[in-house]
Amino acid sequence: MTTQRKIARRVGLAWLMALCLSLTVAGTPASAGIAYVDGISDQSLPTWDGGFSSSYFAAFFHNVWVGSPPVHITLARYVVQWNVMSGSYPEYRSKFESWLTDIASIGLTPDLALTSYDGVYPESSAEYKARLQQVLGQAQTMGHSIHYLEAWNEPNNQGGYPRIDQAAIPAGYTNEAHATCEEGYGCTIIAGNLEDTPNVASYEDAFRAHLHPTPTIWGVHPYFSVEERSEAPIQRVVEHLPNGGAGDQLWFTEVAARKCRDFNGDFVENGETGQAERAEWLVNMLMHNRRPEHVFYYEFLLKEHRQPDCRTEGADDALYLPGSGIDAAERPRPAASYIWSGKTVFWGYTGSATGAQPEQATFAGSFYPGGFLGAGYPFEYP
Repeated sequence: MTTQRKIARRVGLAWLMALCLSLTVAGTPASAGIAYVDGISDQSLPTWDGGFSSSYFAAFFHNVWVGSPPVHITLARYVVQWNVMSGSYPEYRSKFESWLTDIASIGLTPDLALTSYDGVYPESSAEYKARLQQVLGQAQTMGHSIHYLEAWNEPNNQGGYPRIDQAAIPAGYTNEAHATCEEGYGCTIIAGNLEDTPNVASYEDAFRAHLHPTPTIWGVHPYFSVEERSEAPIQRVVEHLPNGGAGDQLWFTEVAARKCRDFNGDFVENGETGQAERAEWLVNMLMHNRRPEHVFYYEFLLKEHRQPDCRTEGADDALYLPGSGIDAAERPRPAASYIWSGKTVFWGYTGSATGAQPEQATFAGSFYPGGFLGAGYPFEYP
């Protein structure tokens, strides 16, 4: 947006943001588990606005979600091709290394999950371990060691081992990953990372039967719970953890408040209102009641200015819609306010002015109207 004799009124927005952040602190319950989303699981992060280093949204994300107290996002998660270092996946490798560099630049702790995107799987646990060592070794070489490791992403769905009789395979990867982390790579295993599907209990039992040793940190992707706004799906997961979950940490390693979701073969489009309702339920009900140790939201913004589209993408998770260019503000959806604080609060952020001339400048800002509330803000010349 370009205008004459107008610039961003940063002081007013800064005061508004500070007020809202103080309200967020006051409303945070003192209890075990995290009270807000503190992790980002976003495959598009290295290509936000076409490239992280020059992205308006990356600067906004760093300043608001990561850098401004109370700090919300401290962890970043990435799902990488298990044999990305084999030489057959130069594009995947480039994006993975960019992700490591980008999150390190803003001080986030890495959590890495392995998977297969192309239907190629390890022929043995030994092959899996050898490729894993290459991935972890490359991260160490870059100076960005992996802190948390998920041996296999969502094995009962995206990871490609959905049958109960296949559960021993990703369990074997978990055993190898645990041993590898203890061999000098310094990572901590997050086990399971199962989606809370209707058959998760039997799958989980088969998975657990092949674990040696039994982990104490368990990941779950509560997509069904959030879509249905019911704790029954995640309850099935918890009941089949060791000792019913007593003494274990529960992490939501991937979750979204989707605008559209298809569980039963029927196309569903909830609209932005439905997405916001599910975001509010995630924070104020599911997280409040289940007390997860950490929660990773998928996702914040699609790559390269792509517009989310239920019909072509199959799912629409993003909290933001892309701006018109790399210096243009992305539009937050109502769900973003609930993911931030669980409340309908007002707050905003202004980026740096660009193209400044004596009587005109280009400026951008993001404003959270607070859930379903309508609002606006002016840019004024002082």
